[in-house]
Amino acid sequence: MMSQGFKRTSGAAAAALALAFLAAPAEASSPDAWAELHAKARAACIKASGLKEARTLGQPVDFEASVLILVGGRWPQAHMNNAKGTFACLYAKAGGTAEAQEITLPRP
Repeated sequence: MMSQGFKRTSGAAAAALALAFLAAPAEASSPDAWAELHAKARAACIKASGLKEARTLGQPVDFEASVLILVGGRWPQAHMNNAKGTFACLYAKAGGTAEAQEITLPRP
């Protein structure tokens, strides 16, 4: 269930991308510009996750070239028995594309 402009990556690739972006801080902009960027990133990442009942978790994390969004929801496939899923998603600021990869978060 992938749309044009959206793709899933391997866990190692997603982790490497996230780590690469940690070194570069985001530059400041107006509050309205940040809100618009984050709204676009949230919508693209929800779509890229492919989860049903998808919603963003926490706040976006801004990097120089991308925005990191966590998305939670339920797997749509029948064999997954409505199990919960969590995705890390990188939204490219320049191209407006999103890449999502399932992650496992530790339970508190």
